[in-house]
Amino acid sequence: MSDEKIVLPGEQISTSEESLPGEGTFEDRGIIKASRMGQVQINKKNKSIIVKPVTSTPVMLKKEDTVICEVRIVRSSMAIVEAVYVPNKNRGISSDTNGTIHVSEISENYVKDASSEYGNGDIIRARVIQVKPSLQLSTKGTNLGAIKSLCTKCRKPLKLMEGNLLECENCSHRETRKIASDYGQGNLNKI
Repeated sequence: MSDEKIVLPGEQISTSEESLPGEGTFEDRGIIKASRMGQVQINKKNKSIIVKPVTSTPVMLKKEDTVICEVRIVRSSMAIVEAVYVPNKNRGISSDTNGTIHVSEISENYVKDASSEYGNGDIIRARVIQVKPSLQLSTKGTNLGAIKSLCTKCRKPLKLMEGNLLECENCSHRETRKIASDYGQGNLNKI
């Protein structure tokens, strides 16, 4: 339900007697105004008015989002990561991108030490379980975990052998990781 009108921030759209303010709007002394540039949309059923943005908006992480992260530091109790990408979104993340994966959130199976499952520089797919006050992630699930890992000896990519066994093509060093079901396929948009 749209009247196709494009408005600028601060532009009067309606009055509070005619409509209820919705997303992308605000009320100022009984006048409903646009809080962003966009297209006016009126919901006649509930008499609300919104301004739908004409450009994509930065990604704000929320609970249950899937994110692609780079492992920065691994301690026995947790992996500290940076969220770098949200699958199927064309904009960067605008909220805090530093997060942690507690050892109990790495796998459905018991994990004693996070460093046995992830290494610095690994690229992983994780699920957001908490956004505030700090970003908390989980890699429990078959499509979650490492999608690309680096050898801890020579820092070259590890190739999947069998199960979760990975081998370095450069130095033949073997390691294990908590891997996603599509490890090594370069599929960032799988959810």
